[in-house]
Amino acid sequence: MTPERLEAKRDLLISVLDTLIPADEEFPESGALALDHVLAIAGASAEAGSLLARALEAIEAAAAGGEARGFAGSSVTQREELLRRVERSHPAAFEALVRHTYDGFYSHPATIARLGLEPGPVQPRGHRIEPAALPDLARVAARGPIFRRA
Repeated sequence: MTPERLEAKRDLLISVLDTLIPADEEFPESGALALDHVLAIAGASAEAGSLLARALEAIEAAAAGGEARGFAGSSVTQREELLRRVERSHPAAFEALVRHTYDGFYSHPATIARLGLEPGPVQPRGHRIEPAALPDLARVAARGPIFRRA
C-alpha cells in the first residue's frame, strides 16, 4: 500500500492512534500528534509502509466483522480488544504501528513541552555520557582491507 492509500485511510489511522495512546487531562490524543510522523515513515520506507498498511488492513478486516460500524464506531473497550487480536495475529505489523506511533507522539514538541523537557538534541547541553570501554579492534585491524582498490 502506498502512502497515498494510507492517507486515504486517515480517519481509521487517527482512531487507531487515539486508541493506542488515549488522551488524558494533560496530553492531547495521539492521532493529532503522531499522524504526520506515521505517514512520513510510511512514505520514507517501503518496508515500513508495507507493515503499517498490513496493520491497518488487519484492523479494518477485524472491525468489519464486529457488531458496530467499523473501528471508529466501536466502544473504547471493543477497540482495545480488537487491537489485541490484531497484535496476536499480525505481530510484526502491529509492532511497527505501535513503535512509529510512540516515536511520533513522544518526539512531538507539544509532548516534549508537556513533559517539561527542552526540545532538541540532548547533547551538547552538558548532559554526561557514561564512559564505556572501547571494544578491542586489533583483530579487525590486523585483517587489513577486505575490498579491492579501484
